[in-house]
Amino acid sequence: MTLSLTLWAILVAAIGIVAATNPRRRQAIAFTIVAAASVAIPLAALGYPTPWRPAGTLTVLGVQVDVDKAIYVMVGGTSSTGGEPRLLVLPYSEQAARQLQEAQDGTADGEGTVVLTEGEDGSPGFAEEGGGTSDRPKSAEVPLL
Repeated sequence: MTLSLTLWAILVAAIGIVAATNPRRRQAIAFTIVAAASVAIPLAALGYPTPWRPAGTLTVLGVQVDVDKAIYVMVGGTSSTGGEPRLLVLPYSEQAARQLQEAQDGTADGEGTVVLTEGEDGSPGFAEEGGGTSDRPKSAEVPLL
C-alpha cells in the first residue's frame, strides 16, 4: 500500500473511532459515507496512467510495451498542459508497436526524438522528429597521438 493510501486509511480509522464512540449514530453513518466518497482523492494522487491524450504533438520520453495489452508512454507536456510530463496508456496494436519501434530505431544514434501524434481515425501514431540526417560526409577523425 502506498503512503497516500496508508495515511488516508489511518485518518479514516481515527475519525471513525471517534464517530463510532459518539452516542449519535447519524454522525457515524454520515462519516462512513464521506470516507467512502473521499477514497478517490488519494487514488488520484498516485499517478496512474490516463487514456486521454492532450491535443498536439507530444515528445516521447519513455515507453513500455505489454504485447496484446497496452502501450505505456511517458510523454513531455505541451504548453496547454503546463509542460508537465504525463503517463499515458494506449491500446495495443501491431501498427502502433511497429511505428514506435521504427521511430526508436531511427533515434538510436542520439539525434532526434520520438513524437506521438494522433491519426485521422484517433489512433496513436509514432514518428521520428529532428533526426539531423544530412547528406554531407563526416570528416575523418584526427588522432591525438
